[in-house]
Amino acid sequence: MSSTGARRFIAAYSKMSRGRTIPFLTLFVCACLFGADCPQHSLSPQERLARVRDLDIAGQSAMAAAEFSRAVQNFREAACLAPDSSRVLYGLGVAEAASGDLLKARASLREADRLQPTSALPLVMQVRVNFSLQDTDALKSNLRDAAIRFPNDGAMHAGLARFLAEKKEFVLGLAESLRAKQAGGGDSSSQVELAGLENTMGAHSDAIRSALAIENQTGAPGTVRASGAGIAGLSYAALRQQEEAIQHMRQAIRLDPSRENSYLALAELLEKAQRYGEAVQVLEEGSRAARNPAALLLPLGVNLVRAERFQEGITVLRDLLKSSPDEDQAYLNIADASRKLADAPSELQVLRDLVRRKPDYPLIHVLIARALLNFDPVDYGQVLAELAEAEKASPTDADLFYLRGKVYAATNREEQAVTAFRRSIELRPMEPGAYYQLGRLYQKLGRPELATQQMQRLKYMETARAR
Repeated sequence: MSSTGARRFIAAYSKMSRGRTIPFLTLFVCACLFGADCPQHSLSPQERLARVRDLDIAGQSAMAAAEFSRAVQNFREAACLAPDSSRVLYGLGVAEAASGDLLKARASLREADRLQPTSALPLVMQVRVNFSLQDTDALKSNLRDAAIRFPNDGAMHAGLARFLAEKKEFVLGLAESLRAKQAGGGDSSSQVELAGLENTMGAHSDAIRSALAIENQTGAPGTVRASGAGIAGLSYAALRQQEEAIQHMRQAIRLDPSRENSYLALAELLEKAQRYGEAVQVLEEGSRAARNPAALLLPLGVNLVRAERFQEGITVLRDLLKSSPDEDQAYLNIADASRKLADAPSELQVLRDLVRRKPDYPLIHVLIARALLNFDPVDYGQVLAELAEAEKASPTDADLFYLRGKVYAATNREEQAVTAFRRSIELRPMEPGAYYQLGRLYQKLGRPELATQQMQRLKYMETARAR
């Protein structure tokens, strides 16, 4: 197990153990689980009990220090002295899991569960171990046992739901959230998780009902109500009820202005509606109020460009690149804004900056070739060189053949231009540009019938798009 996984086991162990204890049970002489691994001893019952307690404390200290091998040794020695102590076996199972010995951990936890069936801790930890083992059948068996044995433990089911959701086991997590709700022990955070899982699983109407119940809890903290409003917004968006989605996202921002995800989600909704100016307003508001305004810089810059506030967009995106120089979308949007400002040198420069950062960026040479065509005069040899590089990386890209056709047509290489345009059409038959260029080329070559065919196809495509 990785050190990160081990730390999560420790955190889970500490969190679940808080307020819940597995008492020492009567200590017996036999050591059924470990057998011959246990050394002989001549301790009296009182000495043995004292030794077990010392080992238990030492094992917990070793766990806190992330010294897992030492923790396993301490708990294993204690288990030899107290083979019927559920508490000791639980500690041993957690230590074994943290050390990466998951099969032994499962065996220890099962024994702890058998010895103390009224405690949910060993069963809950088995869920984590079986997930790590990718033993889905055993995991589901644990969850069924938890539902049967602890139907009224809402906090336990809410915790399992949270763990399963984090691990993207959404179906199982949703079932646990519903059990937590039925048990009546779910707090506001577990209610939020239930609504979120319902949304994730596509139960959007259920998610809206759950989320609205949270949003409308006037006595609940604003952060919790904001989560409900946000989930309601996402669910309405999934149902294509855009105005309702926007309304609830705005409410999420009012309830908790510090959460950048709400600004991002609302801006995305407005982008889809092509309301770029409103998206800019939302993101500018977020840049003043959110905890992490840097997360809003890219969408702010992109929407400024889409709202035709090109120079402002370029400024924001260049600021972003100072701290995040590998943000490829920033380069591309600066290039787009520069092209619309007819600033070919800036467009070319930013694309060359991108290729220096990411030499293998997809279709970068096509983009550079397109930028070169905006110069006056055009260096057609350089354009063709860039397209040759593009063909090495992506030989079936329609754009490179389209641009190559334009170069050939401009340099009086008509037959080569025809071949290039026809290849572009083969690769992307629903793109009208190549039909238009090919039609003009046929007119120039004195082939009116072929020119008419291309223009008719172009007209048909335009009519179909208008429908």
